[in-house]
Amino acid sequence: MDVWADRLYGLWQALWQRLSWQMLLFFGAGVFLWRNILMPMVGDDYSYAFIWDGADAGNLMDKIGPRQKITSLADIAASQWSHYFTWGGRVPALFAVQFFAWQRSAHDFLFAFVNTAFFVLLVFVLFWLAAGRIEHLRKSKAGLLWLLLGLFFAIPSYIYTMVWLTGACVYLWTAVLECAFLLPYALAYWQDDLPLDKAGWAVPVMALLGLFAGWSVEPGAIVTLLITLAFLVMFYRQKKLQSWQVVGLGFFMVGLLLLMLAPGSMERLRLMQELAPEYTMPPELLWTPIMFLYNFVSGFLPVFIGELPLFVPIVLCLRYGQCSRAWKHYILLFTAGSFLVLCAMMFSPDFRAHGAYHSVIFLLIASTAALRTIIPLVAAQCRQVPKIRLVAAVLCFTAIGSWLLSTVLCLIIETSYSQQWAEREKIVNEHRQDDLIVVPAIELPGQLDKITGNRSLTESLLMFGADLESEPQDNRSLMYARYHGVKGVVIDKQIDWGKYGEVIEW
Repeated sequence: MDVWADRLYGLWQALWQRLSWQMLLFFGAGVFLWRNILMPMVGDDYSYAFIWDGADAGNLMDKIGPRQKITSLADIAASQWSHYFTWGGRVPALFAVQFFAWQRSAHDFLFAFVNTAFFVLLVFVLFWLAAGRIEHLRKSKAGLLWLLLGLFFAIPSYIYTMVWLTGACVYLWTAVLECAFLLPYALAYWQDDLPLDKAGWAVPVMALLGLFAGWSVEPGAIVTLLITLAFLVMFYRQKKLQSWQVVGLGFFMVGLLLLMLAPGSMERLRLMQELAPEYTMPPELLWTPIMFLYNFVSGFLPVFIGELPLFVPIVLCLRYGQCSRAWKHYILLFTAGSFLVLCAMMFSPDFRAHGAYHSVIFLLIASTAALRTIIPLVAAQCRQVPKIRLVAAVLCFTAIGSWLLSTVLCLIIETSYSQQWAEREKIVNEHRQDDLIVVPAIELPGQLDKITGNRSLTESLLMFGADLESEPQDNRSLMYARYHGVKGVVIDKQIDWGKYGEVIEW
């Protein structure tokens, strides 16, 4: 046993020394860019390529009338004005969606590169928040690897929230804004004299950042506000409250109010209940025990189960770590933030797993911070106890191997998906004069989605957004046909909603 433990641990140590932080970041960002390049416009992306018509039930319902394509920034501004009053308040994120949907035909890969830049920025900001200071990634290779693994395996509905144009702008981009807003407060928690305290530009920058971070996504913004208030209470007690901190909070609250008080939020719920009651909970069940039970089973539980591995470093840190009380409070603050996102989503009329995206983001901060504090303890135990050496080596090899294997399988699925969409567009161009164009339904290769799960495309995701529909007046088929200037497009397969139902998956 000792010999095998020493050999395997030695192999891992040799591999770990050869893996530089540049290799880890390049692999993570490179694969992310590749996946973005493979992803075509799908689902809601086509609906947001048109000016929002709030007077006619918006752009996301079935059987809607003609819509005008976006051709200018003025069109997007008018579209978002209508959207704010008739559908929802996530204006900055959806402004970005409509901009890139407009630019897609002229600059095919523009969004792929911009989205990858946001992914890299998220990695940096999470790393700095976990460290409590701005430092180079080489300072903690293990922390960087843990972040990349967490972003790959723990994020709910990965394609929907990280790669898909509409979802990435709404979830990934808003997470960057909220974390960037929290970063100066976290730095002030650990440092007494920040350059921000004396910088003239700090107040306007925090005002602007606060406005957009607050005007992001409801559960993430609410919890970001609570974390900020916790920091400010500590700063007030320590008598080190700064003007930029108060201004940042003030503008954050302005953004949050613009988000939460959008007239369109209630109008959307009314429209859904009126025009698509099969997708919404009956009004008489809203905010009743039945709704909370449904949200717990369909949203809270699958997200929490997916987060469980991230709790391991936190538990070890709190139980065995040599960290200070300040570090424990800091870790618990972001852990509580993660849990509060899940609790906030319990009050949503429809809690889907992707809605708890920011819960994983906050937990990743706490988990990575805890991991950094226990690494010396784990290293010391590995030197002394063969069984711990063996377990550590097996876990490390398993994590790296699973990441590589899953990445390869995801790329196989998404390459096939991209090729099928390209073939579909050839068929559409060849039959432009037909009254109704029938195209092959997307088929996932070799049932690989049963292995990758929601790290990539699944049959359920195809049914609920990633493929066209079998009726020409259903929204996805309708908007796709209008975007391409044809009369109608459907897939050659009748969707069996009764067989699959609304699957809540990871």
